[in-house]
Amino acid sequence: MCKKIVTEIKLQSRNKKRVNVYVNDEFSFSCSTEIVYKYNIYKGKNIDEDLLKNIIEEDDYIKCKNLALRIIERNFKTEKQIYDRLVKEEYNIKTIERTLNFLKQYKFIDDYKFAKMWIKEKINHFGKNKIRYELVKKGISEDIIETEMESIDESVYKNGILKLCIKKYKTMHKDRESMSSAYRKLGNYLLGRGYNIELIRETLKKVINKEDFVKKEIYSKKDENNIYSIAKKRYNIIARSENDVNKLKRKLSQYLMRRGYLWEDIKPILKTILNENRKI
Repeated sequence: MCKKIVTEIKLQSRNKKRVNVYVNDEFSFSCSTEIVYKYNIYKGKNIDEDLLKNIIEEDDYIKCKNLALRIIERNFKTEKQIYDRLVKEEYNIKTIERTLNFLKQYKFIDDYKFAKMWIKEKINHFGKNKIRYELVKKGISEDIIETEMESIDESVYKNGILKLCIKKYKTMHKDRESMSSAYRKLGNYLLGRGYNIELIRETLKKVINKEDFVKKEIYSKKDENNIYSIAKKRYNIIARSENDVNKLKRKLSQYLMRRGYLWEDIKPILKTILNENRKI
C-alpha cells in the first residue's frame, strides 16, 4: 500500500485561518489552522485513514461551532433555533450535538435565561397566551415555560393590559362608535394580543366610560320617540318571519345596538313594544 505523505501546507489566500493540505503532491483536504497545530500536521508527516477521518470530523466541528457563535453574536437564541439552523446548513447530528453541548457548557445558550428575557420584554405588550405560544414556537420546553410563567408579577401584568387598553381606547373615534361596538373592538384587540376573557372583561370595565359616547344615558322625550319609531319598524319586519319571542327580542336588541343605542335605553322601549303586541 502506498504511503500518504504530507508534501505541502498552504495558507488559503482568502481565509488566512484555513490551509490547504497536499498529500503525495496532490490536494487532499482543507482545514482550520487550529487543526494543523492540534494534530501536529507538518510536511513529511504520514497520514493514515483514521487520522484523516478525525481531521475531517474536527474541522466540521470547528466550522459548526464558529457558525453557531456568529449566530448568537447577533441575537440570543434558543437551543432549538440553533439546532434548526445547523441542520439547515447540513452538519451531521453528531457534530451538532457536540456544538450544542459546548454552547450550553459555556452558557452561550440557556433556555431558562431566554424565556425569562422574552417574558420581561413582552409582558407589557402581550398576554400570557401569546407569550406562551411564541416560546413554544421557539422550542422552549413546557417545564421551562411553566417555571418562568409562575414568576410573573400579576400586578405588573394587569398594569400592562390596562395601559395597552387605555392607549387603544384613546385612538378610537368615540363619536362614531356605540358602547357595544367599543367593547367588541377593544375585546377582540386584547384577545388577539393573547389575554384571557376574564382579564379582558375586568379591564374593559375600568377603561370604557359611558359618558365618552354620543348616546347619553338620559334621553329627551324626542329621543325616546325616535328610538321607539325605529324599533317599532324593525319589530314589524322581524315578526314576519320570527315567532319565538326570545329570538325576536335578541334580534331586535342587536339591531338597535348596532345603530348606536345603549342597552339601558333599549330595554324599556323593547318592553313597551312587546307588551303592545302581547308577545310577553
